[in-house]
Amino acid sequence: MDGMSFNPKSWPCLGLLAVLAIAGSGCQSAQPVSVQRLISHQAMVDFSGLRQAEHVPAVKAEAAPPASWSPQALKRGPMYTDMQWRSPSGAMAVGVAHVKMPLPLSARAVLWFAKGQYAKQSDDGRVVGQWVDDLGRSWFEAENNKYRVRGFILTKGFEAWIVYNGFKTTMPTDIAEMSLGARAMETVVPAPNGRRAVAVVPND
Repeated sequence: MDGMSFNPKSWPCLGLLAVLAIAGSGCQSAQPVSVQRLISHQAMVDFSGLRQAEHVPAVKAEAAPPASWSPQALKRGPMYTDMQWRSPSGAMAVGVAHVKMPLPLSARAVLWFAKGQYAKQSDDGRVVGQWVDDLGRSWFEAENNKYRVRGFILTKGFEAWIVYNGFKTTMPTDIAEMSLGARAMETVVPAPNGRRAVAVVPND
């Protein structure tokens, strides 16, 4: 599963490549997604099979990964930190990447740059879908000949979070693992100030 990291030939690099490509651009940030709405949404998630939500300092976020999945060694670069949990089968992973951006960009802008850069960096990579959900999160779905990933991008000022869940297409799909990974993604809430966002669930 070494390819499931921020490698230009693998799927989790979508957001990172976007950030690396924008140093000279002048895009402005749109209104970020309400953290209060994300906290309220987190409280509605089915936590069956997931750990209790906790602060993950390395990526400045709250998350509840699957209880039976193994945390992987942090991967770091000049502008990002990537925390990933891998399923028992080794075929699936869920992760959170925290990215320091040179400019304050909207999630839509980050995704737009990611599409172009991923196409350039990976011969078989392609973005197959993108949409915005009711919470305002910008989602993407991408694949190459080995992996398929779905995730969303959140931004706040000069920071971005890429939350993703993916699997190896060369291995049988485990529906139970896929469901766990998808629900774990729904628990992720940015916590740039380091405070525990799960302590209180305010009204939006």
